[in-house]
Amino acid sequence: MVTIKDVAKAAGVSPATVSLALNNNDKVNRETRKRVQAVARSLNYIPNARAKALVEKSTKIIGLVIPEIHNPFFSEMAQAIKDYLQDSDYSIILCGTDNNPDLESKYINMFKGGLVDGAIFSCITNVNNEVVHDLARNYLPLVYIDRVAEDEEVIPMIKSNLAEGAYQLTRHLLDLGHRKIAFIGRTDEERFQGYLKGMQEAGCPVIESYIFDQSYTFDQGIAAGKTLLTLPEKPTGVVCFNDEVALGLTQFMVKAGRKIPTDLSVCGIDNTVSRYYNPEITTIDVPKQEMGRTAARLLLKMIKGEKIRAEERFIHFPVTLIKRDSTAPPR
Repeated sequence: MVTIKDVAKAAGVSPATVSLALNNNDKVNRETRKRVQAVARSLNYIPNARAKALVEKSTKIIGLVIPEIHNPFFSEMAQAIKDYLQDSDYSIILCGTDNNPDLESKYINMFKGGLVDGAIFSCITNVNNEVVHDLARNYLPLVYIDRVAEDEEVIPMIKSNLAEGAYQLTRHLLDLGHRKIAFIGRTDEERFQGYLKGMQEAGCPVIESYIFDQSYTFDQGIAAGKTLLTLPEKPTGVVCFNDEVALGLTQFMVKAGRKIPTDLSVCGIDNTVSRYYNPEITTIDVPKQEMGRTAARLLLKMIKGEKIRAEERFIHFPVTLIKRDSTAPPR
């Protein structure tokens, strides 16, 4: 393995000069910097990241904590964050929790140990909020995406209006003539409140057997579909937690011989894979890429010690209803 001493010997300078030159330090004149950097490239020299982090007191790494790496919503967001960071010296490390608070706690402890210079949390759960706030107050800057902060002065929050999204979907189904509308998602989260608001405004009953709690994956969409088919009085429309649930439900219904939207109108939220299915799924577009870029921009400002303006501590992004072929008037 090529060391800094090998580069110094080949370039005819001291190891200290090599270190300064590779970090573009002005203490080394421009010609010497170029010559040292050229020698380092020719020898395929790779700086010791640990040693560099100790000297600079910076890892140049940002942690991104998400619940599901395979979920297209989070992968699109992660890509936007990575792309934004390309013009900086920072890279991201992806930390998937699988919706497991214990795994999130493990990442938090890793961050406390100096693994990253800052982190973005995009997990709905609030189980570890106290621990996360301790991380933000005493260790490193953090930004939330679609996770509620107890104190926006400590953790700035980037938020999409998911309650409004579920409300728009519910109103869309009601406007089509549906009155028996199910909800597949989480009852402890704002999307359910948006669904309830729409149903209550229309004077429609919320039927207990139409509510599916803790259902936010493709497989849980399939499971909900199996249960729906056993009901004596079936819903004619469904508001789903996200596009994954909507696709799981739709796929199961089609395999079971049901037609979408003739037998059941289905809506999702996110606008990810929904546009690639047949029929294309009616959904709510969430500006995930813009949210990711905004979170990265804010976090870099915090890492650099720049002041965050009051209006940047809570940024609310609007959502948009996209009507597609999976919804129609009931039979």
